[in-house]
Amino acid sequence: HNVIFITSLPRSGSTLVEQILASHSMVDGAGELPDLPMTLTEESNRRAKPYPIWAREMQPENWRRLGNRYLQRTTHWHERRPVFADKLPANWYYIGAIRAMLPAAKIICCRRDPLETCFSCYRQHLDNNEYARTFTDLAAYWRDFDRSVNHWHSLHPAHVHQHVYEELIAEPENSIRTLLEFCGLPFEEGCLRFHENKRGVSTPSAMQVRQPLRADTARAQRYGALLDPLRTALELSPFAG
Repeated sequence: HNVIFITSLPRSGSTLVEQILASHSMVDGAGELPDLPMTLTEESNRRAKPYPIWAREMQPENWRRLGNRYLQRTTHWHERRPVFADKLPANWYYIGAIRAMLPAAKIICCRRDPLETCFSCYRQHLDNNEYARTFTDLAAYWRDFDRSVNHWHSLHPAHVHQHVYEELIAEPENSIRTLLEFCGLPFEEGCLRFHENKRGVSTPSAMQVRQPLRADTARAQRYGALLDPLRTALELSPFAG
């Protein structure tokens, strides 16, 4: 099944990764699709139990049924190009389900420096993300993400890839080549010129992906010791000046 899931915390470069992949001739960027969580919700309603309580009851054929249901819901996207990217960030909650439902799917977990990630979430005032209201909640949420993606990557490194934003900024071509190789895609120069792609983008990062990569996106250092409460919550050293 030629599906790539792009997962992340908000403000971690997932829109940029989708833009890079969607600049490949074989990939369609589908944006933030609701279909995976809705497929799981349908099963929760059928079983009258919330996910993941019912996961332990599932047999391989049950997971295949859910995988087929997801593909049915997303037919529009896998008829357009050979591969499509589903970029709903919170799908990292469901990596285990994805592996059972669609064992050939590729899962990209976008990572960024934890201080920059959490501070950017705090500044952005993201809708429906209550964890972004306090530094303590942000740090706890980041640790949950960190533990989860490390766990699944350790179990399935051929199918779960950790893409690091800072590595992309430092060495764009190497990072993009690694990303394409993980996805089983041949390298195309167009992926280096992702900012020339005029496809529609509807996330807060829409303007950034229309521009070449910039090395000056880090903001936390400018705030110095004012962010020490967030550093403490993340178990990082205080600002050194």
